[in-house]
Amino acid sequence: MKRISIAVALLVLALGTTGRAAGTSILFVGNSFTFAFGSPVRFYRADTVSDLNNEGIGGVPALFKSFTQQAGLDYDVALETRGGVGIDFHLENKLGVIGRRGWDVVVAHGYSTLDADKPRDPA
Repeated sequence: MKRISIAVALLVLALGTTGRAAGTSILFVGNSFTFAFGSPVRFYRADTVSDLNNEGIGGVPALFKSFTQQAGLDYDVALETRGGVGIDFHLENKLGVIGRRGWDVVVAHGYSTLDADKPRDPA
């Protein structure tokens, strides 16, 4: 949880210094790391973000939204998540959802355990 908060805070600081105008849109694309599976953050303030899968997820995107509001920034935050998949899944199966509109910023990551066939194998 502490690592998630630190990562989100760093993202807020980085984006906050870009001088972007109010209402900047940001899309988070990821898996259970993004929606914080197994923690209360998973459904945290889900009403403040747009869950493109309509699953009521808040997760890291909602934390980000909360931090930006506290910093006086205005971001239109959306997320598209699916547990246990890499970025390839989203591009192959969810492009119709994530590509429905243009985004000012997209934050995405690959599979959490590096190689899905050999979890935790750095090779």
